[in-house]
Amino acid sequence: MFSTLAPPARAAEPADLVLRHGHIYRVPERGSAWAQAVAIRAGRYVAIGTDAEVRPYIGPATQVVDLQGRMAMPGLADAHIHPIDGAYEALYSCTLPPEGGLPEVLAAVKACAQRAGPDDWIVGAAYSSRMAPALEKREALRLLDDASGGKPVVLRDDTFHNRWVNSEVLKRAGIQAGATPPPGGLYVFDQGEPTGLLKEFPAFDKVQQLVPPRRPDRLLQAAQTAAAQLSAMGLTSIQDAWVDRTLLDTWHRAVQSPQGLPLRVVASLAGNKGSTEAEPGGAALYDDARALRSDLLRPDFVKFFVDGVPMAYTSAMLDPYQPSHEHGHDFRGQAHFSLPQLVAAIAPLDARGIPVKLHAVGDGAVRLSLDAIAEVRRLNGDQGPRHQIAHVNWIASSDLPRFKALNVTAEVSPMLWFPTPMKPVLEHFLGRARVDRLGQVASLQKAGAPLAAGSDWPAGTPTPDPWVGIEGLVTRRHPLGLVPGVLGAGERLSLEDALRLYTRGNAEAMGLGGVSGSVELGRSADLIVLDQHLFKVPVERIHRTRVLSTWLQGRLVYQQPTPTKEAP
Repeated sequence: MFSTLAPPARAAEPADLVLRHGHIYRVPERGSAWAQAVAIRAGRYVAIGTDAEVRPYIGPATQVVDLQGRMAMPGLADAHIHPIDGAYEALYSCTLPPEGGLPEVLAAVKACAQRAGPDDWIVGAAYSSRMAPALEKREALRLLDDASGGKPVVLRDDTFHNRWVNSEVLKRAGIQAGATPPPGGLYVFDQGEPTGLLKEFPAFDKVQQLVPPRRPDRLLQAAQTAAAQLSAMGLTSIQDAWVDRTLLDTWHRAVQSPQGLPLRVVASLAGNKGSTEAEPGGAALYDDARALRSDLLRPDFVKFFVDGVPMAYTSAMLDPYQPSHEHGHDFRGQAHFSLPQLVAAIAPLDARGIPVKLHAVGDGAVRLSLDAIAEVRRLNGDQGPRHQIAHVNWIASSDLPRFKALNVTAEVSPMLWFPTPMKPVLEHFLGRARVDRLGQVASLQKAGAPLAAGSDWPAGTPTPDPWVGIEGLVTRRHPLGLVPGVLGAGERLSLEDALRLYTRGNAEAMGLGGVSGSVELGRSADLIVLDQHLFKVPVERIHRTRVLSTWLQGRLVYQQPTPTKEAP
């Protein structure tokens, strides 16, 4: 059952750390999947095998940990997450009820306004995108104005792509009747008057510039809080999916702080945000970031938004949206780039060996992204870096084989690919048949596509817990039972494939192949110990998995607190 990777005992030099008496799932490229013990020196695996084979590596100063038969495995990775935003909102923003309707959201705003100081803004998240039709009416804006007590209000929806603001903010931003939104954005009007609903990033960029900036000390606290929470869930590597200069500096300060970071951060540096207009980032930010690079902070990707989200009619689809009064019967959305524009954005980075992450939700945006990368490969050759296309919620069947052919990672969104409260919203915009095809992960796997997975927390999902995503990949049911039914039963993965996706697959996609993602000689000792054996419990219990300890580079960075006994 257990693999033998330990060098001959006579060559053994004492290890710094030995973990033994366990069931260690290795996720290897080939060979046995299980080991009983590992030896670690200078943060890397130097022996993997049975207890007897690893015993020679125990010296007088070696720390020995008895796993007591527990299952252990490589640390998990999340290839698409916004951790600082998620923690900052939880710590410092006005919290909105995610499943509440308009009355509940207004009540939360009113309570926050009553607690706020005279010059404070009410910045809140996240209201459900199901509220969008109600927010397109002037009456909703009047109610928001009443709840805010005259204070400026900016609320974010659960997609991250839309904002709802009150009249005070509209006035300060100069958005009034007849105002023209910037390219790529949309101001929603009712009878010619603004409703306060601003769709897509360019539409609310001016508003965001008016909001008082987030304090550096609070951003650092958010980064450290998020990192600790993710480490406790078993994550040892993450890819922050949108990093501007401020967030990059925050991560660097977190790395340099006395407590350091308990995980690696791969940063996707700001390219554009909802239009073809370049952000003050991209290649220039990449060049600046090189001075901040370390083993734990890797600012190695550049991010572009190719389209938006269906709930704002901004995803680029091959087939029309459901008919609507606003958009008619043949509206398919529009990408933020033409093909020449997207090629021009990617090609110089590809030539320098810099991978890109492309946000593409609709099948039209996915095809455009693949077309652009194909042209870049023609211009620069086939040896360029492996790029990522993020979300890929819908993919034309003819485009599935192109991921393998072009060496492009399909970065999937498991936390959205089982029945969720957002499903009826998507059906309203796209129809039930198309929503039932959401998330073709097994089809991508069969086509040989390189795969990665990300939570996208806090956008669209209330938790970054990877065990929820893993169970959802295996069952395609809501792990917490909040919504009944199955979404795309034919797209289920086996447990082995789901675990490989969250370990080796994500590591390779994030540029950490050969560093992390599996228990192999010479790799970083990133290991987690679990409270249950995943292969011996019903799959419906996977989401209940708790991490007992997390090791990064052979360092204990998280240990589950020991419950305190109540006094008699």
